[in-house]
Amino acid sequence: MNKLKKIGVLLLSICVLGMWIPNEAFAASAKVGVSSTSGSIGSTVAVTCTTSVSGASIGGADVTLSYDPAALTVVSCSSGASGGAGGVYFSQSATSSGQSSLSFTVSFKILKEGTHGISVTSADVYDWESAASVATSTSGGSVTGKAATTNNPTTPTDNRDSNSKLNSLQVNPGTLSPVFAANTTSYTVTVPEDTTEVTIAATAQSSKATVSVSGGKDLKLGSNEAKVVVTAENGSTTVYNITIMCGEKEIIQVNGADNTIDESFTDDQIPTGFSRDKATYNGREYEVLKDGQGELVLVNLQNEAGATFYIYNQETQEFYNFVQILFSEGRYIIPLPLDDTEEFADYETTIITLQDKQFDAWKIDDEYSVIRALNSDGEIVLYQYDSVDGTLQRYAGMVAKETVEEVEDTEMSFMALLQEYYLYIIAGLAAFSLILMISMIYFIATRKHRHQARKRKAQKKLEKQMKKEAIAESGK
Repeated sequence: MNKLKKIGVLLLSICVLGMWIPNEAFAASAKVGVSSTSGSIGSTVAVTCTTSVSGASIGGADVTLSYDPAALTVVSCSSGASGGAGGVYFSQSATSSGQSSLSFTVSFKILKEGTHGISVTSADVYDWESAASVATSTSGGSVTGKAATTNNPTTPTDNRDSNSKLNSLQVNPGTLSPVFAANTTSYTVTVPEDTTEVTIAATAQSSKATVSVSGGKDLKLGSNEAKVVVTAENGSTTVYNITIMCGEKEIIQVNGADNTIDESFTDDQIPTGFSRDKATYNGREYEVLKDGQGELVLVNLQNEAGATFYIYNQETQEFYNFVQILFSEGRYIIPLPLDDTEEFADYETTIITLQDKQFDAWKIDDEYSVIRALNSDGEIVLYQYDSVDGTLQRYAGMVAKETVEEVEDTEMSFMALLQEYYLYIIAGLAAFSLILMISMIYFIATRKHRHQARKRKAQKKLEKQMKKEAIAESGK
């Protein structure tokens, strides 16, 4: 019995000790880091942001990066990330337990020389088991831009002159904008609306180069094009483009500011999926951009703050804010103005901000709203905007959204219930273990007692039988 008592005390101690083990668990922690890289100006480089968790499995991460849009521009983002205009936004959940990290990659085009920092402005990391936020440390990265090197087009066996630059360029009447520089190849000039012809005078830097001029004659009202092509002795060429605006520039009111149409944008400024084309505004033809399907027209508007592209509706001659939200290589969406979609006929509209620009949206509730957008396949789709996390995802309808919310609420309620009654559950298990142990001790002790009683009874029966046999033997 003493041994059984000792075993019982030992089991009870283990149960009590088990109640305290969870409280001694090590707290999880997370790190968010951004890699660094370098490249020449005009090249595209990739930067990776990694979120890792120690002490737990990662459940998901919401990370925001910031960078200088004057030095870097986003070319593409991997799955779960989007960005542009100085910010990159990443939101993703782990697919299974046991993952320790999540990462995403952003491709940047380098616009300026120097070292350009990429900082982590916010990071929310949560673990798989409890969905609780994890204490997080962050470290930024950088992209270093180096001066681009130019290859000499000549070879050791070709001693011909390769200079195809202009020494001077003048237009009469009119004044070039910007001021002429040999390495600047796009210009605009404005002339009175009754002008039918301009004279273009150009001289090459090299006496061995030839200069040819096209355009500048039979001018029509609005935008006209002229070109100056300089051909070097070795055959290399440089083309100078001149946009001749016949008549005063149109003043266009957009977002409370006076704007004029600027056609001098460069190829590097053209958004992904767009190319140069022509469109008419107020009876004048201008150089614009159109997407691959020809569904969307972009016009470059200039005001005191600078130049930026706007969506242009040719039927109504209205302008709307433009942003291109990149999701992955070649995949993007462009928010559009709202229409009379029947599903949202009874919904209020609200204003949301994407990449520092405002857009109309249908308001679902205080957290969610829905926008129209054109994707890279030329399809108009609906996207749901989460104002808390600042994220966008394909809109699946109200039923799907409510179902997701119900599941999330059920999971959170169950977790809260476990946390609230954790100690009671442990205490109950300990009490059950104690009762089971006492029952086992009682069962063993009782069984031993019954065994000894049966043994004594059998002994007495044997003695009585032997006595009878002895009496019978003596009688004979």
